[in-house]
Amino acid sequence: MTDPAQTPTGETPAGIPPAPAAAGTGTDEEAFHIPDDLALALTEFAAVEQLSRGEAICRILRESLRVKGYLRGSGPA
Repeated sequence: MTDPAQTPTGETPAGIPPAPAAAGTGTDEEAFHIPDDLALALTEFAAVEQLSRGEAICRILRESLRVKGYLRGSGPA
């Protein structure tokens, strides 16, 4: 996801400093805190389904949003 202070090409307009990276590796996943109980469940789900944590998060969000009617169709699993 592009920082709001960046152009679509990822460049920062003159005079606006770039946003600081998230703690750790700077990935989007680390931009928020996952509570310990959810992190454990997510790790177990990812292992059973043989997915990365990021893929597991996307699968869970996709299914949840689809069930609640916010996402149409099944999309890639």
